[in-house]
Amino acid sequence: MGHRVSIRKLEKELEDGTKAWTHPRYRWRITYVEAGRRKQKYFKTRGAAEKWAEEREEEALAHGTDATISAAERSTVVDTRKALVEVGLTLRDAVELAITHQQRIMESCTVSEMIADSLATRKRTGVSARHVRDMQGKLGRFEQVFGSRSVVTITRKEVEDWLHGLKLAPSSFNSYRRILVVAFNDAKRNGFVDRNPAELVRQAKVIEAEVGIVTPQEAAMLLAKADEAIRPALALGLFAGLRMAELERIDWSEIHLEVGHVQITAGKAKSARNRIIPISENLAAWLKPHERSEGSVWPESHQRGRKMMEAAHNAAGFGTAKQVRDTKGKENELKKWPDNGLRHSYATYHLAFHENAHELALHMGHTNTALIFAHYRRPVTKETARVFWSITPESAEEKVTDILNTHSSPPPQ
Repeated sequence: MGHRVSIRKLEKELEDGTKAWTHPRYRWRITYVEAGRRKQKYFKTRGAAEKWAEEREEEALAHGTDATISAAERSTVVDTRKALVEVGLTLRDAVELAITHQQRIMESCTVSEMIADSLATRKRTGVSARHVRDMQGKLGRFEQVFGSRSVVTITRKEVEDWLHGLKLAPSSFNSYRRILVVAFNDAKRNGFVDRNPAELVRQAKVIEAEVGIVTPQEAAMLLAKADEAIRPALALGLFAGLRMAELERIDWSEIHLEVGHVQITAGKAKSARNRIIPISENLAAWLKPHERSEGSVWPESHQRGRKMMEAAHNAAGFGTAKQVRDTKGKENELKKWPDNGLRHSYATYHLAFHENAHELALHMGHTNTALIFAHYRRPVTKETARVFWSITPESAEEKVTDILNTHSSPPPQ
């Protein structure tokens, strides 16, 4: 076919070597240019696609043969001649460059197609549903602006301006940029784009904030006041450092009280690596009353478990950003629940008590101690850490009683 029409079969090869259709109804797609705009038509058979393309090219050739150079075309040659000389191009050079560029656009894919392919690839490779949803949300915002554009026409400046236009915090800016880099890299591997425009955007500088943790008293209140159904998950977060996503997916069959360790399988870990975490004496005391041979540790109703977790936060004096605003200045004023508060508390008190960064990195699933020293070297005394690691169901109740008695005692005269 000529340069103005291209035919493409709508299928792709999967990683296992098999092929799959990329459109639910049609098998062939024609891409062509009309009035300077890239357009597409879809066909169920190759024969129908080729017939349409031949008729279109015959029409174009006939029109080109019969037509003379118009006044507008002659004017364009005159008006651009000086500029062409300045950049060292002939008119033929310029036309050929334009044709090559247009062919590249026609052979590429749209941003919407790139995003759909990237998401489908992640699903096939076993990426977690949570990660796919995050990608979908971020890429969806990019698609709203650039969806119909050919990926080969997207520039670094456009990506950079779009990212800055979102007015995100530095860490969120980098998160959006990272996902765009992934999507454009997929398009690059598929031959739809030569360079990754998102990769050329500079990352925002992130000033690491000190991680937030709970005090031993708050940890005791959190556990003692929590619904029994959520207590095992809370205890695993505080005393084994599991991430929230891991808490929601871990099974009782992966908790081995008899040998004293918790197993986080690669399929459930963020790092996609297996790790073994020792069960401390106080963690065993929290898990033992609820122990089962199998079944989800998290409450069967996912949303119900989330509500139980929020209620436990509230009972310990914490809340969401909205709850903090609503209770400000009131008797029941709440503090903002620290991000990853359970896991960060575990790491901070473990390092303070055991003074072994390499062991902690192993339990946390880190490949080295860099993150340990960057985040968890807080001024927590060994004695405070000892109190944290001594929190059991019995001592937690005692601490809560002491806290309540302290708050209810009349002020000294």
